[in-house]
Amino acid sequence: MQSDRNQNRAAHFQDLTYQGQLDTVWRQGKSLQIRRIPGYWIHLYAVDALFVEMWICQRQYDVMLLRVLDSIDELEPYLHTIQLSLQELLP
Repeated sequence: MQSDRNQNRAAHFQDLTYQGQLDTVWRQGKSLQIRRIPGYWIHLYAVDALFVEMWICQRQYDVMLLRVLDSIDELEPYLHTIQLSLQELLP
């Protein structure tokens, strides 16, 4: 799923502090989908050409995890509910 350019973007994102990652998602991210699993709401964002999940605890209302999706297979839970247009997501 990731080209060398996307791998560099993913590495740069992962090198940010946790607060830096949150700020990047809040400022640059485009919300695509929200899904629910027991205990969590999982928000999918497009950040530049990356897909990032934000896991929010349903009890504490806190972000517990930010995760860059590394493969197309990881988008599977979202594909039945949204249609992704790369033309809309890419700068």
